[in-house]
Amino acid sequence: MDWRVLLGCISLWAGLVLAEVGSFDECKQYFCKEFQPFGFQISHWAQICQRYNRQYHFATLYDKANRIPYWSAYILSVANCPDQTSRKRQWFVEPQVSPSTENESTLSEKELRFSQAINEDYEDTSYTRGHLNPYSFQCDDSSTATFTLTNAVPMEPYFNQVRWHKLEKNLKRQLIENCISKRGTAYLVTGAVPSDNEKIPKTDEDKVSVPSHIWTAVSCDHPDNNRKFSFAFLAENKAASRLQLMSVEQLNSELSRLYSRTIKIFSNDLPKEFRSTSFNGSGAPKSPRWFETELDKFMKEMIRWDRLIWQLTDLKLLVLVTNIPLICDGMGFDLVQKII
Repeated sequence: MDWRVLLGCISLWAGLVLAEVGSFDECKQYFCKEFQPFGFQISHWAQICQRYNRQYHFATLYDKANRIPYWSAYILSVANCPDQTSRKRQWFVEPQVSPSTENESTLSEKELRFSQAINEDYEDTSYTRGHLNPYSFQCDDSSTATFTLTNAVPMEPYFNQVRWHKLEKNLKRQLIENCISKRGTAYLVTGAVPSDNEKIPKTDEDKVSVPSHIWTAVSCDHPDNNRKFSFAFLAENKAASRLQLMSVEQLNSELSRLYSRTIKIFSNDLPKEFRSTSFNGSGAPKSPRWFETELDKFMKEMIRWDRLIWQLTDLKLLVLVTNIPLICDGMGFDLVQKII
């Protein structure tokens, strides 16, 4: 074997993560009511129980044809652990997604690229690797486990590092306050709609689809039916994208239109309307549509942030927007906010 090929294999294998591929039997606890999202399975897909350090951490349905995940299903689990002060830099690949029957250690880079994305696919492109299951929603090994390319899709940099990042931060805070602290369990499914036209890298035959839309469905499950709620977000994968808040039922309709087939994220027994976990003395919800209020605040903050970014860019005080991830990644993002 050529020494350069061997060195490349060693480098690639430094980012291996072994998952359970073939069924969701070992990770069905990450589905609300054990209901698996319906309508995505057509062909060239892989059911993955994402495993790291001998534990299962979340579930992913992977589209091997487009080389991106359809969705990842997970539980918000950061309420009882310290804040994540740093993020992992290494991204894993998943050899068991490959259709090859050979031993994992003999798989070549070419065989891996046939059915999944690798780190090189993102090099010299205008897209960043965007988590579906956010690393900030998990603790310790569960956080590390999110850094697999089977949990990542190409995202427009400003959308990923500013819009979606701030949405995740706001959503995490709201779910801890309104679900987990009330002894509920927050189930989430985050997915991506593959684009027929935009793919990376431009010079490669085995290209990774760039999603046209990113979405998240949320369900707070609770023994008390009055404390349950569900809602969803949908956004285009663009810098100027406007986030849409909707019911899960509305998201099902939108995804059914985008996919041209019937889609269902959660089971039928979920609450169909937005519902608050804030109660008055009589036990009735105080604000039945508090999510809309929170989104309105969030969108006003985003408009303010957009204006500041464009102003600083025009004044040459900030690098081009496509380079924003270099300065607002992790702790750097908070630093930029404080400076502004």
